Amino acid sequence: MQEILEVSCRPVHDGIWTPAELMGALERAATDHADALNIGHDRMVADFGSLWMLVRSRLELTRLPAADEALTVRTWLRSPTPVMSVRDYDFCADGEVIGSAVHCWVLVNAEARHMIDLRQIPALWELPVHAPERKTRLRRLTLPETMTAAGAVRVTDAEIDDNGHMNNVAYVRRAQEAAPGLFRGLEVVYDRECFRGALLTLEHAADADAQYVRGVLESGEESFRMRFFGAEAAQ
Repeated sequence: MQEILEVSCRPVHDGIWTPAELMGALERAATDHADALNIGHDRMVADFGSLWMLVRSRLELTRLPAADEALTVRTWLRSPTPVMSVRDYDFCADGEVIGSAVHCWVLVNAEARHMIDLRQIPALWELPVHAPERKTRLRRLTLPETMTAAGAVRVTDAEIDDNGHMNNVAYVRRAQEAAPGLFRGLEVVYDRECFRGALLTLEHAADADAQYVRGVLESGEESFRMRFFGAEAAQ
């Protein structure tokens, strides 16, 4: 089985490496690697009645790629825990590592949506991991005390993925509407799913180092929180 997978990517929209484009590149690499390891969406649903869900993510670049610059995304797994599968990434340009990322995934029952103990699926414990394993841990993402209303968005059919909920990249793209700009870093916590037609109220705040966006469901529950940092001037 393939321990490390590499995917060559370019930005899909307007040739600009926005945070959503960077997250999209991570998604493509993760999907391809999961399929290569036979733990992709179709197999997990068919054999285990389960879905992978991204719950936390962080990425940071040492520099923002130029417009339409090709990147290679390299990805691999850490050893799983009973509650989480952690995936690491490198961003490379012309053979040089210019950034890294980490994703934290949980497995949920496809119908009830409750979390599954990964120990119930022996195949996940037989996958190759890259040594030495990174020890990066995602810190708590704290929002400013005061957030300002920044509009509302309705989840469209085009934003729904194979899990039947709003795709993780779509959240970032929507949040960028409230915090426009180019950033070298992104942190995001996905808390509650958004489904087709859901109304998300966006809230925004900024400080000297970052911009923050939160999405709130009509129920008042928080759907996601996001931090953009490392702002750069447009190229």
